[in-house]
Amino acid sequence: MKTEDIYRCLLDHCADGVVISDSNGTILACNQAIAKLVGKDKNSLLGAPLITIIDVDREGQSQEGLPGKSDGNAAAAPGAVASASGRGAEASALQAGHSPETALLLEPLKNQSKHQNDNHTRMAPVFGKSGVEQVMPITHVAIATEESGKKKAGAGGYLTIVYIMQASSVQQAQTDFVSTVSHELRTPLTSIKGFADTILRAGDRLDVSQQRRYVGIIKDQADRLTRLVEDLLAVSRLESKRLQLTIRAIDLQEAVERVHRNLAEKAANHRLHIDIPPGLPPVWADADRLEQILTNLIDNAIKYSPARTTVSVVAKTIQLEGQTNGELVEFSVTDQGAGIPEEHIPKIFTKFSRLDNPLVRQTEGTGLGLYITRSLVLALGGEITVTSKPGSTTFTVRLPSATYEQQAQRGRDKP
Repeated sequence: MKTEDIYRCLLDHCADGVVISDSNGTILACNQAIAKLVGKDKNSLLGAPLITIIDVDREGQSQEGLPGKSDGNAAAAPGAVASASGRGAEASALQAGHSPETALLLEPLKNQSKHQNDNHTRMAPVFGKSGVEQVMPITHVAIATEESGKKKAGAGGYLTIVYIMQASSVQQAQTDFVSTVSHELRTPLTSIKGFADTILRAGDRLDVSQQRRYVGIIKDQADRLTRLVEDLLAVSRLESKRLQLTIRAIDLQEAVERVHRNLAEKAANHRLHIDIPPGLPPVWADADRLEQILTNLIDNAIKYSPARTTVSVVAKTIQLEGQTNGELVEFSVTDQGAGIPEEHIPKIFTKFSRLDNPLVRQTEGTGLGLYITRSLVLALGGEITVTSKPGSTTFTVRLPSATYEQQAQRGRDKP
């Protein structure tokens, strides 16, 4: 069995589409996957410019979670279109017993692992049937050939990978996200429209108490919409890496007390127990983001635990092993609610994740709070974990503590 046959079988039958083009961008060969993607006959693509199916020089709008953003696994994704070329390799290809086209395919495939961690991946337009443009993730790299013992990049053409399956998964995720957001928006909008119509049609027949109740419902639902929009904006900033952070030394006791004051009305039917030891080092964090983390966790603990139960906030210092000056500040928020089933714990930090139990169903929420909380903790260089059993759930956050040098340089946050 020849290596050439193995590679040709692989390229012809895998989900990856492959195009071979010369250094001028003329397509020399292709497989069925790319032809199917662009809606053309495979043979009709031969001799056509690569630009007619992939605009490798024009970047499209980037999308979070696609290859090449930060994880370095660009070439490992399935479903690709590749373009490579070059007539300079023809002589060596014939000597090796391969056709020029196959030799050009073999070289990039043999060296594909070398390119996996190169940051060549970006979003670019791919043109389908009737010129329909799809922005998809691509990797575009030059193929180096050797001339007189020296490697000459680009002389062998270019390898272009378009991640078809990856793009399809992202598009499906976007569709699901839009569908979920639409559902979340529809519920409060329906209430607002319904009660506003009632006031307009029968306002003169409603007594003052009814009018106040209907207006109160409209306000509550408008507030719910505002929270949803704010959460969606927070998700957008987090996923686009546009979150602005002002890092300084933060007194955790003062931050918790501010959150307690802000949630005093919601916590009227609960007991809040705060145990923060004196002398706890300040947290090295952004004041607003730390307060948002505390608010989300304490608010959740209040919402999802029965009235007249206790919500506890406990903090301590964690010494890093092997580091004389390495400390973390750990704080945990514990409620006395129903608990989270073990099979649901891995899902609670995902977007729009809400447990299916009576207490959760009767409590309003966007399902974005814990996703945002975890993202903020990670952005601050920390970690968050959760443990749960019937009658108790604890969220634990660890964040870097501020060293004396950092405090002297950046100062401390003031309440």
